[in-house]
Amino acid sequence: MKNVIKYQLPPLLWVALIYIVSSIPKFHPTFEMPLGVDKIVHAIMFFALCLLVRRAFFYQDVFRLLKAYSLLGALIFAVVYGILDEYHQQSVPGRVPDFYDVLADTGGALLYVAFSWMIRRPTASEEASQES
Repeated sequence: MKNVIKYQLPPLLWVALIYIVSSIPKFHPTFEMPLGVDKIVHAIMFFALCLLVRRAFFYQDVFRLLKAYSLLGALIFAVVYGILDEYHQQSVPGRVPDFYDVLADTGGALLYVAFSWMIRRPTASEEASQES
């Protein structure tokens, strides 16, 4: 139960947060973000989503394939959720789906994948010592 709370609950809460924020109607914007800032926010939100989902997939013992491919699974989950989030916004007053939001969501998730690969990739000296 401790692992469920530690690893599986955070991405569920993060998905709920994204859903709640995207459910807020936009009637008359009182605060207009500068051009591009909202795309950066999207990228950050989905970077975090990908990180949390990857942890949840990796630290579970029920589905071995999902654990083995946790990074790919997290990327797919984040991209699909980004698409579904934009679709959901069709029913929210004052909101419209935006293809560029999906691109920003995907970019944030891909940024996490790249970051994850960079920190886990062995350096040249580590590779040389493994070959010896």
